[in-house]
Amino acid sequence: MRIAIEDLEVVLSGRSVVSGVQLIAEDGEIAGLVGPNGSGKSTVLRTVYRYLRPHAGRVLVGGTDIRSLSAAESARRVAALPQERGTDFELTVRAVVAMGRTPYKRAFAGEDRADADVVAAALANVGLAGAGHRRFSALSGGERQRVLLARALAQDPKVLVLDEPTNHLDVRHQVELLALLRAQRRTTVLSLHDLNAAASLCDRLHVLHEGAVVASGPPRDVLTPELLAEVFGVRAAVVEHPLTGDPLIAFDHRAGVPAAVRG
Repeated sequence: MRIAIEDLEVVLSGRSVVSGVQLIAEDGEIAGLVGPNGSGKSTVLRTVYRYLRPHAGRVLVGGTDIRSLSAAESARRVAALPQERGTDFELTVRAVVAMGRTPYKRAFAGEDRADADVVAAALANVGLAGAGHRRFSALSGGERQRVLLARALAQDPKVLVLDEPTNHLDVRHQVELLALLRAQRRTTVLSLHDLNAAASLCDRLHVLHEGAVVASGPPRDVLTPELLAEVFGVRAAVVEHPLTGDPLIAFDHRAGVPAAVRG
């Protein structure tokens, strides 16, 4: 299902946080939002899963304004793994993942065999097939992250919205998560700090800077040394990854600290 954000503006506490943002994710495409801290990535994503209401512009999901849908219909189309994640559930892992089935259930309806199969498959997909009985509150940060992703997958959405999904994950689970997202081929909009992960995973990148989109396109076209210097303030070379052929950003960690940072 296609996502299109048109002329988006979000105002918080009287200040325009993002303005004039336009971006797309075609059906089955993984679109990444990258940019420095405070550039507006999370704000944009929060409008897609209806946590924030735009001051202007709109978010179209499959051609329909997301704000015009009922809560249940919106949840059947879009599932989110936000940064503001409730982590104090006194529930089992399985019960947390089963919450993803709520948009498909009538009030007070119990779980059926189809629900159970979806929950089991979601846990298996994130490498937690045997963890359903564990208490969510007792998990590590990385395990909680994977459980909440499983909950989003159990929602069986047309679109996934993921805000920094690799946070708290070790290298192995980061690699596994990115492979899982590629295998899903579900329309996905996500933010990533790791530019090399974004270059490997995403079909399309949108670069945000100071609340505006300053570049969009395939990673190979977007992630240039000039853009990295201008937007991120770093000196880097972009080469070909020796294993995958994807763009690989080699940062110059010996470069002098900019005067603005030195203070």
